[in-house]
Amino acid sequence: MKAKLTKSFVDGLKPDPDPSKRLTVWDTELAGFGVTVTPYGPRGGGVKSYIVQYRVGGRGTKLRRVTIGRHGAEWLPHAAREHARDLLQRRRQGIDPFAERQRNQAAEAAEREKAALESEQARRFQFDTFCEEFVEEYAKKNQPRSWDLTQRALLDMGKQLAKQEGKVRVDTLQREQIERALGVLAVRSPSAGIAARKAIRKLYTWANDKTILNWHPARALDAPAKENVRNRVLSAAELKAVWQGAQALGYPFGDLYCLIMLTGLRLREAAEALWGEYASAHEVLIIPAARMKRKPNDDRGAFLMPLNISALALLETLREEIAGEDEMPPSDRPIFMGSRKKAVSGFSAAKVALDEKIKEVTGLTLPRWTAHDLRRTMSTAMQPLGVPQKIIDRLQDHHDKEVTKTARHYQHWDFYEDKRDAMRLYHNYLEGAVFGDDRYKDLVRKVDFRLQVISNS
Repeated sequence: MKAKLTKSFVDGLKPDPDPSKRLTVWDTELAGFGVTVTPYGPRGGGVKSYIVQYRVGGRGTKLRRVTIGRHGAEWLPHAAREHARDLLQRRRQGIDPFAERQRNQAAEAAEREKAALESEQARRFQFDTFCEEFVEEYAKKNQPRSWDLTQRALLDMGKQLAKQEGKVRVDTLQREQIERALGVLAVRSPSAGIAARKAIRKLYTWANDKTILNWHPARALDAPAKENVRNRVLSAAELKAVWQGAQALGYPFGDLYCLIMLTGLRLREAAEALWGEYASAHEVLIIPAARMKRKPNDDRGAFLMPLNISALALLETLREEIAGEDEMPPSDRPIFMGSRKKAVSGFSAAKVALDEKIKEVTGLTLPRWTAHDLRRTMSTAMQPLGVPQKIIDRLQDHHDKEVTKTARHYQHWDFYEDKRDAMRLYHNYLEGAVFGDDRYKDLVRKVDFRLQVISNS
C-alpha cells in the first residue's frame, strides 16, 4: 500500500484486520520511507512507527528495514521523511546506517559502562568507604577480638586526612600524605599514631594480596612515634583506693573492675562474661576460645579461670541481687548487664566515673592507670610471690611457646591446680593490701618493694 504520508493520513490509519499482519504504508514522495501499524493483540496494538528500507549492497542483496521512531510527539511525517532521506543518502555513499547505529549504540553502552565503573570505583575507593570494606572483609574475620581497634585507628586516620587533604582515595593516596597525617596523630597521641600506621599498612597489604590494588604507599613506613613498653603497676595503696572507689560505684562497672582486680582478666573478657560461663560448683569461669584474645590459627580450647574466695563471693552476691535468691539466671545472660539486656559498653565514660568516685571516697587522684594495668599488676606481683613464669603466662592466656605440637594435641589439663594455687597466693596479697589483713603484711611489704623498684626503673 502506498500513499503520501501526512499527519492526518497517519492519524487515521487503523491496524490490519488480520491480527497476524502488520500494516505497512509506503510513502509516494520518498521511496523506501514508510509507516507501520502493529496489529491488535493481548498486549494492545495500533502502534505507528516510521521506517526506512534499503538494500545492504547492490541489486539482489537483502533488504534491511530500520525503525526511525514512533508517530506522534516523537516524530511527525515531515521530520521522519527528512531523516529517512538523510539515511538513504548516506547509504548511497556506502555507509550502512543500521550498522553505524549499532556501532554508535555499542560505543555509547561502553561509555556508560565505563562511566558506571569509574563512578563505582570512585565510591569504593573513597578512604572511609574502602576502610569499611576492609574491616568487614578482613579485620572482623581475622581479628575477632581487636577488629574494633583497627576500625578506630582507621577512623582517626580518615579524619586527619580529611582535615589536611579533603576527600582522598586509597588508590591515589600518596606516601607523603600518609606520613603527614601520622605525624599529626602521633603528636596528639603516640599510641594513636602507631595504631594508625599498623592499620593502614595492613589495609594496603590486604588490598594488594587480593589484587584489588597494585598500589602500596604505606609499605616500609617509619614509625611515627616510639612505642614505649607499658610498665604501670599499682601499689597496695592504689589497689585499695581502686577497690574502695569501685565498691562505691557499684554495679555494673564497679563490680566489673573488682572482678578484673581479683582475676587479672582483660577488660572485655570480664565485661562480656555470661552466667553460663560461671561454674560455681568448680569455682571457675570457663571462657570460650572465641572470646579470648588469640590469633585466628590458635587451636587452644576454652580458658579456665580459677576463682579465689573474693571473686566467688562477688559473683554469688551478684547472682542473688540481680536474679533473686535461688534463681540462676539464664546461661546466655551477661553477668555485667548494660542496656537492652546486653553486656555493658561505654568503658571510657565508666573509667572517668570510677576515677571521680575514687577521689570522692579516698581523696586521692591516682596517676593515669587503665584496667589493663590491674592485669599487669597481678602478673608482676606473682613474681615475688614465687609463682613460676609458665603458670603466670597460663593464667593470662599467653601462648606457651615451649609446649610442643604433640602436647597441645594431647594435653588439655592446663595446669589447673597450679593456676588455682597461684590465684590463692595472689589473693593473700590482696587480703593484706586491700582488706588490711595483718597476717599478710609481710607479703604486702615484699611485693610492694618489688613493684616500687619496677615503677621507679
